[in-house]
Amino acid sequence: MNIHGAKHDLARQGWAVLRTGRRFADGDKIDSAAVLGLAGHFGVPSSRDGGREIWPVRPSRTDPAATLSERAGAAGFHTDAAYRPDPEPVICMFVVRPAADGGRTLLLGATAVAAELRKHPLGARLLDTLATPQWRWRVPEVFGGAVAGLSPPAAVLPGDGTIRWRADNLAGLTCEQRRVAAWFARLLKVLPQTVTVDHRPGDVIIIDNHRTMHARAWFRDPRRLLLRVRLWAS
Repeated sequence: MNIHGAKHDLARQGWAVLRTGRRFADGDKIDSAAVLGLAGHFGVPSSRDGGREIWPVRPSRTDPAATLSERAGAAGFHTDAAYRPDPEPVICMFVVRPAADGGRTLLLGATAVAAELRKHPLGARLLDTLATPQWRWRVPEVFGGAVAGLSPPAAVLPGDGTIRWRADNLAGLTCEQRRVAAWFARLLKVLPQTVTVDHRPGDVIIIDNHRTMHARAWFRDPRRLLLRVRLWAS
């Protein structure tokens, strides 16, 4: 396990993987000290959403109000806490039980997305639309959506190498924004710069939440369990 190397990779490419070989849970009993101790090398754990620092990512709900971390299936490219004015800058994902039928993590950087858009005939117009702070998101129900309502307007790709995006809970869109959002979501599915990360028990996937989006391949295995810790800069 090389913490220094992971920090270097995180700064250089916007993500890193630690192959620790450790067990972060016994069944469903989480070893909180081990999880938070390791996450603490990359920032200060946040309990803002959900009221706890360690959030289990596993299929537990099937109703439409379930957020991405509570349901099975695929998840499109997104950044965490896009619906907050100040999303946490780092995410750690601890692999406890990989899915037997998929569920791998996909990664895609903001720089690659912007470069691909510039190749498109309408790229300049699309980039302008995505750079305008006019995009809003609905806070998921489980994270206080009924109280928080919609996020303040923000840019998706402001042009500084960062990105903020999540398609499934966009809100208050104009017709033009709907068209751009649908086109953008389709583009993200086919970009060749996507990195696929296999899951092994004991892996820790560290993501720069301001520069890199993550997604999830389809799965159905109800035993799949990851542990998410969002981190503030230390």
